[in-house]
Amino acid sequence: MNVPVLASIVQASSFPAIDPIPLPAPVWLFKVFHDLTLTLHFAALHLLIGGLLLATVWNFLGQMRSEPDRLLVSASGVVATRLTIVMTYVINLGIPPLLFVQVLYGRAVYTGTVLIGPIWLSVVLAVIVAYFLLYRVSKLAVERKPWWIWGLAALAVIEYVGHVYATAMTLMLRPEVWPAMYDANPTGAHLPPFDPTKWPRFAMIMVGSVGFGAIGSALYSAKRNLPEDVKTFLRVQGGRVGLAALVVLAGVGLWAFNTQPDFVREGLLASVYYKVLLCAWVAFVVLAAVAAVGIQACPGSLTLAKGLFASLAATLAVASYVLIREGVRDLTLAAKGFDVWLSPVNTNWTVVVLFVVSLVLGLIGVGWLIAVLRGAKPTEERYV
Repeated sequence: MNVPVLASIVQASSFPAIDPIPLPAPVWLFKVFHDLTLTLHFAALHLLIGGLLLATVWNFLGQMRSEPDRLLVSASGVVATRLTIVMTYVINLGIPPLLFVQVLYGRAVYTGTVLIGPIWLSVVLAVIVAYFLLYRVSKLAVERKPWWIWGLAALAVIEYVGHVYATAMTLMLRPEVWPAMYDANPTGAHLPPFDPTKWPRFAMIMVGSVGFGAIGSALYSAKRNLPEDVKTFLRVQGGRVGLAALVVLAGVGLWAFNTQPDFVREGLLASVYYKVLLCAWVAFVVLAAVAAVGIQACPGSLTLAKGLFASLAATLAVASYVLIREGVRDLTLAAKGFDVWLSPVNTNWTVVVLFVVSLVLGLIGVGWLIAVLRGAKPTEERYV
């Protein structure tokens, strides 16, 4: 279906009226902030999901033997006891991009989330439960007790949160189903009709989390005061799993691209900007895979150069994905009568400057917290 016909079917009236208060800053500036903070959020999310999955599998394999395997149990404990900290960054770095989405796409995202209101609000409770489960995992890991069942429970709750977000972010792009959803159940206690793009979007995050989270676990082997056999295990196994997951991620990316409507694929390929981004994503995923090979083949301790190379490749892969994802959203909504670039703007530069200063100070604070964490007295000896 071509774009003009699609737009005439959906009609701009499917969206709520434009907010009478104009944007206080240019659209491009809000997009820069959104993409920056979303990249940081996804990076932390990858570390959380990938680290939790790997640690849970290692703990299961280590504890299910007649005699617990010290190496597997220790490696799983090293990763597990850091996940509550990672969860903190996932939550705090996830709030800003959600706020920017509401500013730019409020007419779409508010309607979509209201239509699944009870399910959307359940995320708050789910995050609290996930936090509790991660603390339980950490406590049992320190005590060297089996915790893999708790890890599976935490992973299930986190996956549920991801599923709800994938549903909401997909539903905001489908104004054509909103009236029927409301007529069917005005309470919002049901999911929208099947969308072929939702599961590929969800799979991109989850498979990417396994890949980049595994690389993150491998990079943690550079932590001082860990036994050499645990360092070697984290580096080798993290590198191997990271490589395998990134190979799968390339296929998932192709699947996600092919499930997009024709006008979205054509729009991406017709733009030099998005063609460069697509090529950049593939290139950075390949570089991250190369880094994973180098990490697992690295004799002795992980070198600083290889660690920085892997971190940079993984972060840039996430950033390029975020920008492509933004393009898919804009092309889809524009075809259905909502062009975000036409939003009314009345720039208040005082507010903009204050916000930029606050953002920079906040990021400096986050960097300081990470530096303090890295220099803190390790606790690994309690369970290694």
